[in-house]
Amino acid sequence: MSLSPGSQSPSVAAQQGGYEIPARLRTLHNLVIQYASQGRYEVAVPLCKQALEDLEKSSGHSHPDVATMLNILALVYRDQNKYKEATDLLNDALDIREQTLGGEHPAVAATLNNLAVLYGKRGKYTEAEPLCKRALEIREKVLGTNHPDVAKQLNNLALLCQNQGKFEEVEQYYQRALHIYQTRLGPDDPNVAKTKNNLANAYLKQGKYQQAEELYKEILSSHDLELATRRGDETRTRAGRDGQPDLVRALMGAALGAGLGGLLVEPLLGLQKVHSSIPGNSS
Repeated sequence: MSLSPGSQSPSVAAQQGGYEIPARLRTLHNLVIQYASQGRYEVAVPLCKQALEDLEKSSGHSHPDVATMLNILALVYRDQNKYKEATDLLNDALDIREQTLGGEHPAVAATLNNLAVLYGKRGKYTEAEPLCKRALEIREKVLGTNHPDVAKQLNNLALLCQNQGKFEEVEQYYQRALHIYQTRLGPDDPNVAKTKNNLANAYLKQGKYQQAEELYKEILSSHDLELATRRGDETRTRAGRDGQPDLVRALMGAALGAGLGGLLVEPLLGLQKVHSSIPGNSS
């Protein structure tokens, strides 16, 4: 296909920062997520496949929009535990994004992260860790070392290392993520509580109960803390069967009830404007 004078291929335009995800794909993504959250995969999957087919016909397979659609479909498959299909789609999306956006684009980091999360959910932590580290390197280079998205990647990397028993690295990653969130977003940001919860859980796995207790007390609301303390105080001096003091056990249960922790998949489409300083803008 010949290009008219002054026009650019999708690859060149994307690498020069001219690519943004079209509004129609954002709308489609939100619709698919709504169907998936309702368990209506018989609607969500065909919708994705039809959109993917249309994009490939209009733009060709090696186009950033196709990579975005592959990401969306992969996450739907992941929610259905169709891990092989999801892995294949994400690897395809990664190839396209590397070709069209360059190897150090935030969208590449987002796809690497989603692949790492997928491998982590399958228990393939050694395969997931290098993908997560590469995503971290890209985000540090493009966004800066103190960007909230860097903290998000550090959280994921810490969780993957924790499942391999690499607790020295785990503590370093969580503490760095916590510092970023606190300095950039403030002490009351929800990400601060989530990271403290993850760090407390890492302390528990190492038998560092005092450090875990201090963190749990910091993140729980006064009401939850009062209830947990009341339950734990009755038998505080008695250790549980797994060696955890009862107060720590109660605090941990309250934190879990608050829905804290877990691997973080890219919440939207996995392409963020480089200049953004607000987390959660993965679009």
